Amino acid sequence: MAPPTLKQQKTFALIRIIGGMASAGVLGYSFVSNVLAGAPAEGALLATGLMAFLALAYAGYYTRVLGRVAQAEQQAADKP
Repeated sequence: MAPPTLKQQKTFALIRIIGGMASAGVLGYSFVSNVLAGAPAEGALLATGLMAFLALAYAGYYTRVLGRVAQAEQQAADKP
């Protein structure tokens, strides 16, 4: 199978970034609202907070990937 083109790689990375940020937003809101309501940050609620952090890390990783793909695309455009 042929490797994905640079445009496809950018699209895949952007979709993963948006998904990671959306997940982090939903999970982070759930965690913060429950903690502010007085629930102790343990058990399932702690797992929710950790998952929100992992979702941010996921989005951050693919942000770096998107930067590398954009840099490769720029280098390909600069070549004669």
